Amino acid sequence: MDNDHISLSLELDISGESLTGHARNGTGAARSFAGWLGLLGAIDALVAEKGGRASDDQDQSDGHPVDPTGEDHA
Repeated sequence: MDNDHISLSLELDISGESLTGHARNGTGAARSFAGWLGLLGAIDALVAEKGGRASDDQDQSDGHPVDPTGEDHA
């Protein structure tokens, strides 16, 4: 089994209990997110992108994680 190493860069905006920001893996566009679950989704999508496979919850049209509430965080 080969081990891959991925470096991620995070920009976090914390206001009270609210968390928003952007995550990057250094090779593609930044992933915007809102909330802790959004951060996990962004990380999951970046890891999947770097590994050459699409994440199950990734919107294939624009590459952003799909928010189950339907809100656009791009």
